[in-house]
Amino acid sequence: MSVKVESNIQVNNNTNEQKKTKKRRKRKPLNFRNEDGKMMKDFDPKILESFKPRQVKVRNSRSIKISSYNKKNKKQVKDDWGRVPQCHTNGGWIYKNNEIVKNQRGIVWEVIKNLAGNIFKTEKDLATVTLPVTLFEPRSYLHRIFDSYSFAPLFLKLAAQQKDPAEKMKLVIACMTACLHQTVAQQKPFNPILGETFQGCFTDGSEIFAEQVCHHPPISAFEIIDKDNLYHLHGRLTFKCKYKGYAIDGHSHGTTTIDFADGIKITCTFPILHLTGVVMGDRIVEYISTATYNDPINNLSCELTFNPEPQGWIKSIFSTQEQTPSDMFNGQIIQKDKKNKEKVICEVNGSWLGRIDFDDQTYWALKRKLRPVDFLQYNDVLPSDSQFRQDLIELRNGNLDKSAIQKKKLEVKQRRDATLRKKARK
Repeated sequence: MSVKVESNIQVNNNTNEQKKTKKRRKRKPLNFRNEDGKMMKDFDPKILESFKPRQVKVRNSRSIKISSYNKKNKKQVKDDWGRVPQCHTNGGWIYKNNEIVKNQRGIVWEVIKNLAGNIFKTEKDLATVTLPVTLFEPRSYLHRIFDSYSFAPLFLKLAAQQKDPAEKMKLVIACMTACLHQTVAQQKPFNPILGETFQGCFTDGSEIFAEQVCHHPPISAFEIIDKDNLYHLHGRLTFKCKYKGYAIDGHSHGTTTIDFADGIKITCTFPILHLTGVVMGDRIVEYISTATYNDPINNLSCELTFNPEPQGWIKSIFSTQEQTPSDMFNGQIIQKDKKNKEKVICEVNGSWLGRIDFDDQTYWALKRKLRPVDFLQYNDVLPSDSQFRQDLIELRNGNLDKSAIQKKKLEVKQRRDATLRKKARK
């Protein structure tokens, strides 16, 4: 079976006459289809192995670059970017399960009462705070890391077969951006203990490994090894979670490196996750700051700015302009020559809750429901694997009290071990 890559590209015409006589055509993203022309839903390893990338041709060389931040076209921007219904009007993913939010807020208020200092004026590192198990999901952070790379077997396998470095960079950016909506889970994962491991594989046969290699600061090392060795993704992340006032900032701090079989190496970073409505108001998760991508061999780079037009609440009250959704992002893929002069390869625009465009070509759209590739945990693994943690097992079985007891035991052991290591260094 062969897989075809199709593209439908919209040509935007700004002339007033054509606007009146011709309706705007809807742009369609790259579609990964089989011979029958049906959208692929379940990613079979045999289908993934048969990917044959094809060069996408632009229908009209006079196509106009699309910018999502054209102030004269605010309404068009809101309608065009394919944002899903789960988006808040002003941007970001809004949690609509009021029952879960209400229950969590009662617990959060209890935590706030027990925290030392005025947390509304100073930031508090939640990694140092013992939280009740009712705020957690029955997974370790080592397990959850791979949510951020769940499109890797699709986009990176395709990127590995590209000869054009710029096209390879585009597919890497699309891969990392498409995964962001996978990280907006309502509950917190368990903090891994030192030496904890995680092992499994994607359904295409790519193997995944992770290990907690440092306690303070908490550092998680991980890697994805493609079945055919077309790419090797690896990195070390430190998850930092800060609480200030009524918001939480979470950041997977560190660099992810993708080594391709042709020798090309691309490094990338994640933006900061910003959660508001912790104790009151709408609970919304957004991404702020920047995500960076670098290919040092070909002197290619890209910096995506998330929420590029932030608007404070005071400005929003008095401003008459329609606010640009905060889940939008923009950037450019830039290449430097030997004289260090910069050349813009293409514009990058989109919404991590809608789609991502490179110039006038869509590479990923959330509404198309292109599913991430599933990954499974192995049974025959090391005794240190996270699936053997008793607190996770009890929580998964619905035994909250037993889970809390087991969680506390692990935390006590980890603090004791940390004290012994400090004494040993002296």
